[in-house]
Amino acid sequence: MMIQVLFLFIIYAVIGWLWETPYVSFNQKKYINRGFLRGPYVPIYGFACLTIILSMSIFNTFDNDNIVIIIIQIFYIGIISAVWEYLTSLGLEKLFKMRWWDYSTRKFNLNGRIALDYTVLFGIGGYLLWRFINPIFESIYSSISPSYLIVIIILFYTIFLIDNIYTFRDLLRLRDIIAKLHNLKRSFAGKYDYIFEKAYKSIMEKDEGFIKTLSDYKNSLRNELTNIRNKGGNKLALSIENKANQLNLLLSKSTSLSRFYSKYPKSPSKSYSYLLKVLRNEKS
Repeated sequence: MMIQVLFLFIIYAVIGWLWETPYVSFNQKKYINRGFLRGPYVPIYGFACLTIILSMSIFNTFDNDNIVIIIIQIFYIGIISAVWEYLTSLGLEKLFKMRWWDYSTRKFNLNGRIALDYTVLFGIGGYLLWRFINPIFESIYSSISPSYLIVIIILFYTIFLIDNIYTFRDLLRLRDIIAKLHNLKRSFAGKYDYIFEKAYKSIMEKDEGFIKTLSDYKNSLRNELTNIRNKGGNKLALSIENKANQLNLLLSKSTSLSRFYSKYPKSPSKSYSYLLKVLRNEKS
């Protein structure tokens, strides 16, 4: 049973990627390798579909061809999808201080995390997947030799684990960049705010050129440090220089961060003012 669950997770995570990548690429008029991870899979689809498949046994005693039962099943599947989407959005936001999709502009949304039209779409799609597609995958599973299944599962989950480790490292690094930007900004007591605000705005809007934007302040920092030293503030200059060096070191290791922005080009993060409030609370 466990092997089958692991196999179906692979199938539905890949299907999620195959569904989202063409859809988003078409809307953006360019190829976008959708999915939070590097590989061609979207884990939330795997988890949601498995939850649906494993829990649909509650309808075993009902007539699955009855239109009322079908509507109830679609509603039930939509609720499961919405719960997974909401909790994933909330968890990522709490952990990384960033929001990766936002339905605030759509009607009947809940905190911008889920929206009724998408929930209905997932409910119908999930029903069709469970009723007509999943039996095919279960048949394929039964036809594969157990030894081949073990090899497939070991290879996939090894790659999947490595992918998760590197992705979460990058996301934690991004959160650290934002925090250090705010800390460095406070060190200048209001000077060069326009530079930092531009950098924050670039990050919040997921501008792929945000690293270039951040590099724009280097000359200003250098000039300010010279002024501080000339006025006898060597200790303060050293403190600021250390913070700037830490930030530059992070930036030099963060060339892969732009891939997050290309994957979610139209998904604004939290507002600039709200992010500053969060960072201030963290520092206090």
